[in-house]
Amino acid sequence: LGSLVLLVAVGLLGPVAARVLAAVLGAPARVLAPRAGWLADANLRGYAARLSSAVVPVALLVGLSGTLLVLTGTAEHVVRATGAATSVTKQSDIWLREAELGMLVCFAAVSTVNTLVALTADRRREFALLRLVGATRRQLLRMLGVEAVLTTAIGVLLGAAVAAAASGAFSLAVTGSVVPVVPGAACAWVVLGAVVLTVPGIVGTGLWAVGGSAVETTGGERG
Repeated sequence: LGSLVLLVAVGLLGPVAARVLAAVLGAPARVLAPRAGWLADANLRGYAARLSSAVVPVALLVGLSGTLLVLTGTAEHVVRATGAATSVTKQSDIWLREAELGMLVCFAAVSTVNTLVALTADRRREFALLRLVGATRRQLLRMLGVEAVLTTAIGVLLGAAVAAAASGAFSLAVTGSVVPVVPGAACAWVVLGAVVLTVPGIVGTGLWAVGGSAVETTGGERG
């Protein structure tokens, strides 16, 4: 519940938080990929509301998954250390949290893919205008690739911040320390899942969105 409240706060403050993180992470992108990185950074910072819509589902996926994984890992550590199960460390409760994790991950994954595909597809006219002023399809796809990586990184960072705050409070209550037990391998799989859902979703939709006649796309109705 605590992580959900924090994720609501992330959703409300999304444009501000996303713009700040985009400014921080965009600088290396400009250096590593001067042209595509500059365009991607400008797009992300210039359209903060759109960026927020993209990163919040990723933050939801990482925040909820990470919180439940760390809670379970901390609870199991308490059981091994004390040898006694409490209301938060009983095996039945741990199994229930794992079932909840599976359902939440499925929901967050569907939400993430749908949102990213819709946002990217809605930019067909924008891509067509860029093509008319000289951008090639390859350049646009590179730009989208950089945007996808930055979007994933921002979403993961926001989700990790939520998971850290919620699990830290839980750890303080059951162990007396704000440092929880973090299952590194499981959390790494969560981050990898966010990357797999986000990057192919944006770039794959971009392959369709940058196609067709630029003149016809800019002359027709948006979407």
